[in-house]
Amino acid sequence: MELLKRIDRAVVMTDDGQYLEALTEFLDIYGTTDAPPLNSAKAAIVQKKYRAASDLCKRAIDLEFYNGDHYANYARVYLLIGNRKKALETVEGGLKIAPENENLAKVRRELGVRSRPAVPFLDRSHPINVSLGQVRHAKKAAEPGEKRTRKR
Repeated sequence: MELLKRIDRAVVMTDDGQYLEALTEFLDIYGTTDAPPLNSAKAAIVQKKYRAASDLCKRAIDLEFYNGDHYANYARVYLLIGNRKKALETVEGGLKIAPENENLAKVRRELGVRSRPAVPFLDRSHPINVSLGQVRHAKKAAEPGEKRTRKR
């Protein structure tokens, strides 16, 4: 039972951003060989070995496809790499399998929803939409205290 408490404590440290302490705890618990894929992935993230973390998350999903936490961790790895599109696809796929998973729902909320393009009939990447979107974003960032309401 003590081992499970230590694992939970290390996971909480990772979630709180205390990466060095979490890594030390994981390595103390599991060592470096024959570690379960989920916890090895978290250790790889702490060490900034994103390719290894990605592979371990994929392996964890292959072993336990029904566990939504694996999808949430895989999406976080994609976010760390800078691939938001793959992170969103991973979360959506995980929510189809485990719609009640809290970690998946949390990652989905963190990803947010994109605003509509300023000029809807043009592509998002069109220079007009890009420029207007940057202005809109700058305006929203400049007014943090005001409550925004949509006019119809």
